[in-house]
Amino acid sequence: MKLLIITPFKNEEDSIGGTIASIVKQGIYPAAWLLMDDGSNDSSPEIVKDYAKKYPFIHYHRREKTSSTRATGNNVVELFNLGLQVADTMKIDWDIVSKLDADLVIQRNDYIEFMLSKFEKYPSLGIASGVTFILGDDNTRIIESKHKWHTQGPNKFYRKECLQAIGGLRPFKGWDGIDDILARDKGYITEKFFEQDILHLYPTQTRQAEGGFQKGLSREAYGYRNMGYPFYMYLFKAMKLVKERGIQEGSLFFYYGVKATLQNQPLVSKEESRIVKRFMAKRIENKFIYTNTSTL
Repeated sequence: MKLLIITPFKNEEDSIGGTIASIVKQGIYPAAWLLMDDGSNDSSPEIVKDYAKKYPFIHYHRREKTSSTRATGNNVVELFNLGLQVADTMKIDWDIVSKLDADLVIQRNDYIEFMLSKFEKYPSLGIASGVTFILGDDNTRIIESKHKWHTQGPNKFYRKECLQAIGGLRPFKGWDGIDDILARDKGYITEKFFEQDILHLYPTQTRQAEGGFQKGLSREAYGYRNMGYPFYMYLFKAMKLVKERGIQEGSLFFYYGVKATLQNQPLVSKEESRIVKRFMAKRIENKFIYTNTSTL
């Protein structure tokens, strides 16, 4: 199977070299890797270009119309979609496309081989990811999401037919949750593979340039609203945050959830909203099929 990787980035000089090093040490390479620069003004473009001289599958592209901030939410989807357009212009043939962030350090050298083997073995696998973790104060690994059905935004692999079936990625915060839900409604499996662990250097909520954890919690709450999540999900998430991070973050998230519910309408259609509600019922009942339980 042919793999295309697309990496949106902006001012990632402290991390992008490590991400590229993680890919060039893999046992097999992608057909192409498009690194989409959203107007960086640091040294990250030069880092990419230096690698591109050594590895022909690496391609640097700079978007002329740039955003003022790092790619998150709708902006990252715009860059990803632009990467698909560039790949089409370059006549790059691909079966699987990966959206890979520029602040990841992949731990194993068989990451690409492992993921492609899963798609080859399981035709019903539509979206896959590894599991990202951050390092705590005592250098312990903290997994960012333990839900097996939820493939993680920083490293996503899409089967071409699945991406087409769900109508592509949605340009709003919450895109990396609604895609899994819509894919499962179309009969595809979405799965996080915990065998492939990936260090996430700068999670969105930790970046001071993006407002720190309060802005991160607000973005996540509005992402829930964009996807049409039932209101009880805010309560469940708030309780989880209280347990894991303390009452301040749990209370803040619930406040932002109430605010988002009062101020905004979901960005999904009415039919998609019904799909989300059906999905949540299955989630509560834990009625999900995965690769190890499917009949292919």
